[in-house]
Amino acid sequence: MLGFNAIRFATVAVLIATGTAEASLPSCSTTDVQCIAGVDPGSLQTSGTRAVAAGSGPGRIIPSRISVDVGSYRINNGAFTSAPGTVANGDRVTLQVTAAQAYSTDIAQTLSIEGQPNRVFRVITREDLAVVAPEPEPEPAPEPEPAPEVTPEPEPAPVTPIPPPEAVPGTAGIRWSQYGKLTLPVDEDGKPGADEIEAADLDHYSSKYWYQASSGQVTKAGYVAAGGETVFWTPVNGGGTTEGTSFTRTEMREQMSVGQNRVNWGLTGTHIQKGTLAVTSIQSPLKTGTRTLVIVGQLHSVGHAPPIKVFFQRLANGTTEVMSNYNTKPVAGSSQNSPVKVAMRIGEKFSYEIRLVNGTVTTLVNGKVLDVRDMSKAWKGAEFFFKAGSYLGNDTQTAKGAAEVLYSSIEVSHQ
Repeated sequence: MLGFNAIRFATVAVLIATGTAEASLPSCSTTDVQCIAGVDPGSLQTSGTRAVAAGSGPGRIIPSRISVDVGSYRINNGAFTSAPGTVANGDRVTLQVTAAQAYSTDIAQTLSIEGQPNRVFRVITREDLAVVAPEPEPEPAPEPEPAPEVTPEPEPAPVTPIPPPEAVPGTAGIRWSQYGKLTLPVDEDGKPGADEIEAADLDHYSSKYWYQASSGQVTKAGYVAAGGETVFWTPVNGGGTTEGTSFTRTEMREQMSVGQNRVNWGLTGTHIQKGTLAVTSIQSPLKTGTRTLVIVGQLHSVGHAPPIKVFFQRLANGTTEVMSNYNTKPVAGSSQNSPVKVAMRIGEKFSYEIRLVNGTVTTLVNGKVLDVRDMSKAWKGAEFFFKAGSYLGNDTQTAKGAAEVLYSSIEVSHQ
């Protein structure tokens, strides 16, 4: 399976000196994610903001459940809440808790993120100065005293800084060899059907149809690459098609056991594909007033139609949008479009997610839910795999030109 870069939740302790204290008084712990001591009783305290690791790698779940036992939290710039929710990898979480009403008392707020160790944000109230300070005794009549020495104020106790979250390294090229095999839009190898490049060969493969762009490289569509994007270029007239379709594709097929198509997965469990990409060109219609489309991600079934397609389309009026399409049963020709569509410009980067959890499939674009379907009855017994790339929804009878899709990242998880 794919290995993913993740932003780790930095675990540090912030210790603020509070002066001399009895041994029995509460104190910060080195296991606290953050500790603030010496605050006024009943005051509202807010932690630093940190990026979380969730939903990628061994034992993690997408989306990961998040909750706190006391106080509240917020994700990114959202509102503070005490209700359980879900968090994605790289989201930034801030904690908030009200200090105890009593002096010399701590409140330990526990943050729980599914699949991760619990984190504690501790707040300790200051000592009661009325108890600690003795009553002043009557002073004798003052006698002349020499001018007092000027004593510099003590330096504040050092505070352990909260380091910035570990950055996700820039992609030097997605390791598609860990994802599966590639289908090309041409037939040039002398074998029937579209050409295929096996996963084992992808680390050293490049062509005008599929390549890793370098920084500043200009693609066929005129897009200037940032570096590391994977370019899927698919001409309508490529000539290489797979069985049962006249549409060309430059598309990856997931292989859970790399090099094999026979290992797939069913309706139970949690299966997620997330991609970030931009469609930098789309084929043009031959007839005015018709649409063109390119499929960028799929939940496909073994031996049947794909239950879910996420595609970018240009409508008859020239506007462009992203939507999903659901096949209501394992045969072609019976499908329903998602009720929600997201306007998207050509060249605009966006992220999508296909999430199948125990028979219910959800599609999202930029975090917005497009559709939710219960597949458990219609697709009972079926097996599935993911696909990603550029698969045209038109052939030479309806369109001309080419579609170009640039993937910046891809994540797949199975639980």
